[in-house]
This record gives sequence, C-alpha cells and structure tokens, in this order.
Amino acid sequence: MKIFTWEELQPSEQTLNLIRQLAHTYRVINVNNEQESLCLN
Repeated sequence: MKIFTWEELQPSEQTLNLIRQLAHTYRVINVNNEQESLCLN
C-alpha cells in the first residue's frame, strides 16, 4: 500500500480552477419536492 504525503494530496492550480468553475455553474433546484441538479453554462 502506498503512503501519500501532504505534498501529493495538493491539487494543481488547473484542477482547482476547474472545481471553482463547476461550483460556480452548479445549481440544485426543487421540482415537485425532488431535488434536480443543473449545470449552467
């Protein structure tokens, strides 16, 4: 089993930007008391 160090767990800036972009456009709405997820472009 490989042991990970903290340096290996740090995502790259490109990965962080992608996560930020998805979080900015991701929305959850309620339709008929059910949650629907949407990704707004």
